[in-house]
Amino acid sequence: MQEVKSTEVLDNEIQNEARQKVVAILEKADAECKKILDDVDLHVKESIEEKSKTFNKRLNQVQKNFEATIPLERKRFEVLFVQNSIIQKINDYLKSLSVEKRMSLVFDYLKIDFSKLASCKLNAYVYGFDEKSVQTYLEKKLGLSVLKTEKTEFGKYVPEDDIGLELKEGIILEAEDKSVRCRLTLTEVITHLLDDNRSQLARALFGSGVLEEV
Repeated sequence: MQEVKSTEVLDNEIQNEARQKVVAILEKADAECKKILDDVDLHVKESIEEKSKTFNKRLNQVQKNFEATIPLERKRFEVLFVQNSIIQKINDYLKSLSVEKRMSLVFDYLKIDFSKLASCKLNAYVYGFDEKSVQTYLEKKLGLSVLKTEKTEFGKYVPEDDIGLELKEGIILEAEDKSVRCRLTLTEVITHLLDDNRSQLARALFGSGVLEEV
């Protein structure tokens, strides 16, 4: 009987010791977990702060770039608006002229010395204007020798920039041996006009406060 009691006591002691060890292990595990979680929290916090600084730096740069582009974009829009307005006024004016006056314009405004072409045999490539009228003008008014007058289209025979003119009219004069070529077109006339008088035209339309860069 005494032996049984001794065994029970021994079992209880073993169980108590085991429980104490388990508790100690669990407490140690909890401490380790807490340390790990604290380290993770610190790492995450540091990472967030680092990423936040990087993001804010990039955001500030984007904002500065955006703010810098606003005046440039506004200026570009104003220049484009003034340019389109000038071209529209020029279109209205050209359409108010007769065909004969527009033809005279391409011969007179560009100030070409046609006497230098007197010895050339010329081909005339015409668009917009009447070919027979052009040939008559070249031969009878300017005294040039025209081999042929051929119909063409804007920008087809020679490349031309489209500056927004509604009337596509012009004459390309070319020597038979291709040694000389003259471009007598409304596009050339208006391009020269804008190059020489763009600011004056802009001020005439919008006043003295208009952009000088137009």
